[in-house]
Amino acid sequence: MVIREATVATSATDDSTEAARKSLSWLPVLLLLVLLPLCFLGYGSDNDTYGVLDCGISTWHNHIPRTSRNPGYWTYEALIYPLSTLGGSILCNLASYLMAILVAWRFWKLSLRLGARFPALLTACLIVTPGFIIAATSTDDYLWSLLLMVLGTEMIVADRLILAALLSGVAMAIRGGNGPIVGCGFLAAIAYETYTNKRITPRAIKIAVSGLVAALMAAATFYPSYRLAGNSMGFTAAMDGPPELWTPLLRVGKFFYKGSVAVGPIALLVILVAAVVYLRERRKRPAPSFDSKGRELVFLCLGLLVGNLALFFRYPIEFYYLIPATFFFLLLGGISIFGFSRRLAVVLLVSILSFDFVWPIFVRPNIPGRSTGAYLHFGLGRGIVLMDTRDRIKVRACHDSDCFNVRSRQ
Repeated sequence: MVIREATVATSATDDSTEAARKSLSWLPVLLLLVLLPLCFLGYGSDNDTYGVLDCGISTWHNHIPRTSRNPGYWTYEALIYPLSTLGGSILCNLASYLMAILVAWRFWKLSLRLGARFPALLTACLIVTPGFIIAATSTDDYLWSLLLMVLGTEMIVADRLILAALLSGVAMAIRGGNGPIVGCGFLAAIAYETYTNKRITPRAIKIAVSGLVAALMAAATFYPSYRLAGNSMGFTAAMDGPPELWTPLLRVGKFFYKGSVAVGPIALLVILVAAVVYLRERRKRPAPSFDSKGRELVFLCLGLLVGNLALFFRYPIEFYYLIPATFFFLLLGGISIFGFSRRLAVVLLVSILSFDFVWPIFVRPNIPGRSTGAYLHFGLGRGIVLMDTRDRIKVRACHDSDCFNVRSRQ
């Protein structure tokens, strides 16, 4: 399938397009050195991964329909079952690795379209985030869904709305939790079209129909979940624990605490500094200028970012949920707060990379995984990727949930 790229007018940049293309040469090295070795450490450290493996066998081999968790991961389980059967964890992980390469490629291309001054640096920042590294080298669905979400967004901008519906529908089918994010993308496109033209245009209606078709396509894949839930909507209930874990104060605390793990506390400080510099310097430099397609793309990225943050505020459970937000934040940051200083972009890259190995700790939950409070604690801990690698080695030989449950506790 050939995907025609939308043309977006970009602002003049300090780095020429040719220089930007040359700067891409070191990104494949980063992808190989940082990510590829981890693909050979088993399926991963997430218990949901082994549920996917179990349910794939149950549904597609034993013909007993089961899904790993709400709302249902039938599509992803159907994809992983043959990969696991044919090539075990290595083939499954290499499929995730391929998704990571494609996601990084689209990020770089979109950065060029929007006139980001340092597209390779910002792409590297995305690659070395802990969520990206782990999802790219494990049997996880995050990057599969993100790639299709990004391509679907590009197709909206390109007015290829049938492809947009198809890609977005599959993105939601693979990961139902991304449905609200995709929905926010379509709503942003409709809002932009309506606001720009001061009326509801035929194109706005076509975008709405495209979004509806995508939603119906995705919904059809969750019909087995509806049946297993006794012909009820019980399958939509979040598996987030008892209410005492989700008081308003705890929700806010978990949003910020777990959200900080997406890039690390030092990187968040760098982002704050970059924002201050941006506000101070933006009057001295011309603002990026785009044609209508460029402005629409920026608006859609903003809608997707806000949608992911709003969803994460509702369910601040795993920092992996913020992988789409990280993608769109860094993309928008490349044309705003990180568009003034290469030095700050480099510092951001170093700070995110360091978080993979060393975790500066300022607060600890009272009960890890089921916290009802927290306390101040200053120190250094093992970084996210190092902790994940340690956990993966424990369960490296596992192929099902029973093995995982035993070995992960050792």
